Amino acid sequence: GREAMKRKGDSGYTGEAGKARPAGAKPPRKEEVDASGAVASRRAREEQQLLRLTTEGPANADSKDFCGAFAALGLDNSWDFAAFKKGFKIEITKLTDEIVEFDMLGIDPPLANAFRRILIAEVPTVAISRVTMYQNTGVIHDENLSHRLGLVPIKFEPELLEWKPSEADFTAEDSLMFELHVDCPQGHDRVSVYSGDLRWKPLSEAQEKAYKDDPPRPVDDKILLAQLKPGQEIECELYCEKGIGKDHAKWSPVCTAFYRLMPDIRLPKDITGQDAEDLKKCCPMGVFDIEDAPSGGKRAVVANARQCSTCRECLETFPGQEKGLVLGKKKTHYLFSIESVGQIPAPLL
Repeated sequence: GREAMKRKGDSGYTGEAGKARPAGAKPPRKEEVDASGAVASRRAREEQQLLRLTTEGPANADSKDFCGAFAALGLDNSWDFAAFKKGFKIEITKLTDEIVEFDMLGIDPPLANAFRRILIAEVPTVAISRVTMYQNTGVIHDENLSHRLGLVPIKFEPELLEWKPSEADFTAEDSLMFELHVDCPQGHDRVSVYSGDLRWKPLSEAQEKAYKDDPPRPVDDKILLAQLKPGQEIECELYCEKGIGKDHAKWSPVCTAFYRLMPDIRLPKDITGQDAEDLKKCCPMGVFDIEDAPSGGKRAVVANARQCSTCRECLETFPGQEKGLVLGKKKTHYLFSIESVGQIPAPLL
């Protein structure tokens, strides 16, 4: 028995899927071992780069960060700055003052998410920090009205103000001040109070001289703050300071900053005839189209993978997996969308 076990393990080969080598079988040739290793290495690389989606959900969501994860396959998984520098790039697909959309390629999830979090929480802006209420006879409570005022985005360059210490008073070097005074005279039905009713009041002569050509103002003058009935009045002073979104959302310069992975849809086998028509019809996003096949007839093609929302209708309504359709996402290709609130133009963000 010991001799048999010794003979069974002498080559160290167990065959496919861990099966023991049949008795009397010849040891694998070096070419076979090399080919098997190459296939395994290629599969490992693809697992690192492609997120596969099935009817049950993602099949390989994680990425191996450990440098020696594939050492047995002769595959170096260590991070290399030169390779990152060569493979990293940004391609802008849409650019306006309000919205920027771009592709970020060759980057890992932690770094991509760091960009998103920095935009949301680390970029300084100017916002209303304190409200001194002198008169409020409207139906909105003082604290609710103060909260609404605090969320009004202010158009002003934050670099022109210093950071205000938490316990210090507001000064001309680190603050701005607005006044709001609106009333509804008798005989009127109602008066709407808008952000455009805020009036900037310089805190010093130097501040008035420095900002007179481009005074601080709300991003939009038509933000509704309250409504007053005859005899009602609102009078208050509002102090602004520089801050970041990590402290309060009113300082965040973006209303949305998000990303999604670039869809990667493959058709290794031709889907032809009525199946092609059914595949095109089942996709609500218009990802698939039909073209003439070289051998005649019609076949399905991927016309616009970027529009894919991974609803998986091509796998559930249509038997995509049985037909060879591979639905996935590229793990290192991110589609970013940034929408500015208005304090800072989106291209500058």
